[in-house]
Amino acid sequence: MSERIYNGMLPLMIDMVSATAGPEVGQMLKNAPLGTKPYNPDLPCSPRENMKLLLEHKIPKYLPMSGDTYPITPDIVCERSYDNKTGPDWFGCKWSYEPGIGATIVKPGDEMLDSIEDWQNKITFPDIDALDWEECAQGIAKYYDDNRMSDWWFQVGLFERLHSLLGMQNALESLIIDEDEVAEFFDALTEHKIRVIRKLTSHFRVEMICYHDDWGYNKDGFIPPELFKRLIAPNLKKIVRAAHEGGAYFNMHSDGRIERYIPYMIEAGVDMWNPAQTVNDLAAIKREYGDRLVLNGAMDEGWTNDPAADEDKLRAYVRDKVDLLGAGGGYLASPGTFNGRNKAIMTDELRKYGRHFYDGK
Repeated sequence: MSERIYNGMLPLMIDMVSATAGPEVGQMLKNAPLGTKPYNPDLPCSPRENMKLLLEHKIPKYLPMSGDTYPITPDIVCERSYDNKTGPDWFGCKWSYEPGIGATIVKPGDEMLDSIEDWQNKITFPDIDALDWEECAQGIAKYYDDNRMSDWWFQVGLFERLHSLLGMQNALESLIIDEDEVAEFFDALTEHKIRVIRKLTSHFRVEMICYHDDWGYNKDGFIPPELFKRLIAPNLKKIVRAAHEGGAYFNMHSDGRIERYIPYMIEAGVDMWNPAQTVNDLAAIKREYGDRLVLNGAMDEGWTNDPAADEDKLRAYVRDKVDLLGAGGGYLASPGTFNGRNKAIMTDELRKYGRHFYDGK
């Protein structure tokens, strides 16, 4: 029997990196030392302290970028299958490992339900009080990095849980034809989320919570705005408040073109949004909300995945993004390319260009 890992993010990150960047990169991640890692002594402060400036909407000492935080989550928070393997989550949904993406999905046909009606008699919420939080806290302590900010992934938000139970088509239909039932389920699910957050912030060294709920695709959001306003927004506000009450920043992960939902994120008190994909009008979002919402990502144009992409073009692209979104703070730069060569070039340019970007500002 293999040794327990405790950090549920580690197997997921190893598998995802192996699938997208290559198995040798995944092996490097697997063999990386745990705990506090040094940072460039030429930097005026640690990445962790710089992240605090960013999230407090102050001017950072240098450009924050991917690697200044580290993903972590206790393995007993089983919103998806354990250790990124094919199997059930703590609601009983079956997740199947997909080697092409290095992650698990609920395949069409594997959903537990075909309707949200009578959900109270169909869905069993996990008993989180029965879990050994203290023991897990002791096991996960070896992963803490004093120089970087911990980003605690909390996956499968309200809408994601709905379609993991019902499938996407039934979930979208239920928002319209069974709105009252969905509202009651979301209320109960929100209370579950809040209870988990309180367990996290009381037992672990939680600095930021990365809450996952994908609301859109590359053309638009899935949820009509009026339904979002009634079903998602009030509950999101409660979940964010629970994180803040526990002393954690709130990092909202939501893919797709979701710019129509940004005002609700602002109202809820979301601190940062990732991956801030470029299908959104990020320049307009920066102008309107840049003093209240940190953008994280914003470097995912498809051409950056081309293995033959010109190096000078990649570097110029990075500088242009930083000039556009980094002005005045409020930007964590993160290349979204899956190509290892291109990511290395973009990361190198970020380090060089971002090191003195805020000098004298």
